[in-house]
Amino acid sequence: MLSKLMLESKKFLHRNTLEYQRYFIKEDKIKHRLSIITGQRGVGKTTTIAQYMAQHEEWKSLYVSMDSFIIGDLSMYEIAEAFEQDGGELLCFDEIHKYSNWSQELKSIYDNFQKLRILASGSSALEIDKGSHDLSRRAHLLHMYGMSFKEYLELKLGVYFEDITLEGILENHETIAFDITMALEKLDKKILPLFKEYLKVGYYPYSLTMESEDVFFDLLKQNINVSLSSDLLFVYPSLDGNSIKKLKLLLNIIMESVPFVPVIEKLKETLEVGDGRTLKEYFIKLEDAGILKLLMKASSKGLAKLEKPEKIYLNNTNLLYINDANIGTVRETFFLSMLSKAHDVRYPKKGDFLVDGTSLFEIGGKNKDFKQIADISNSFVVADDMEIGYKNKIPLWLFGFIY
Repeated sequence: MLSKLMLESKKFLHRNTLEYQRYFIKEDKIKHRLSIITGQRGVGKTTTIAQYMAQHEEWKSLYVSMDSFIIGDLSMYEIAEAFEQDGGELLCFDEIHKYSNWSQELKSIYDNFQKLRILASGSSALEIDKGSHDLSRRAHLLHMYGMSFKEYLELKLGVYFEDITLEGILENHETIAFDITMALEKLDKKILPLFKEYLKVGYYPYSLTMESEDVFFDLLKQNINVSLSSDLLFVYPSLDGNSIKKLKLLLNIIMESVPFVPVIEKLKETLEVGDGRTLKEYFIKLEDAGILKLLMKASSKGLAKLEKPEKIYLNNTNLLYINDANIGTVRETFFLSMLSKAHDVRYPKKGDFLVDGTSLFEIGGKNKDFKQIADISNSFVVADDMEIGYKNKIPLWLFGFIY
């Protein structure tokens, strides 16, 4: 059986190794002996595993997808034991959320085969710190996101840009934007058409391999359905078919009116949910699946007490284009998607977003003024449809370069 797995592993490596490296590989984030990558479907977890294996070709490696029929009745532990006895050094498990006992077996593999490096991937909703087989003290958990605008340009055009911090943008955005637009013009490219393209199809790396936008959106809808109908059921066994139906209905309601302002009593009635806590848990599960982003009010302490989100957005702008996308919502969703990866973003009393409790942002088109936030210090207008900003008015696209 091990020989069959090794053969499939070599085929996998041949099919999935790409020249362009996402940030996980470039920044050497996978350092721990047991690392687990989580992320929504389609953001590049499997490709990252292949690139990591290729980067360490000096190690004897094995890739195993836990939804493959080839593994038959073999457990993860049995695969690891056979591989370790055969001189294996790097064992990669993909789709671990589809294996019911993954947490206990990874713990046992880590403890008993101390010369074996383990890299695993699973659903965004994967929980490593729950239950009796707590892996939080053993595993390094890494969450993977879809492509930033910067990465999309790099992969599409073969041009590379420096990483930029939010602080760098706020202090020096005019020079940074000028340098980027000049670099693109040398390639006979303009930033704004490329940005509009990214907003529609650029978040998921596989979009660049699709023959048409229609095919891309068909696959995107299919991935959402699998995330809800399959992945969440594996991660949360307490969910049943009726719960999944309600989650899908809730998502449809939200997608018809984003950014969505939840009215709990009305939603309870529509979904036939008995209490508000269950409904709020549905919000969290849809966020865990990488489909929604919940924006909490500035005074909120987070979701520890299952507080009601002030607004609900979709995870990224590509999801908005499944239906008719409102440009105002697209702009806000992009900003939230880019900033929330590394910063605390909240809903303020004035303006659209409060970042890290210190910087206030109002999002709009190129004619957006400071009227709504004029009396607030450290406030900024983020404007679409402009290449280069001035003073406290910053181009929206530039936030897609944030590291």
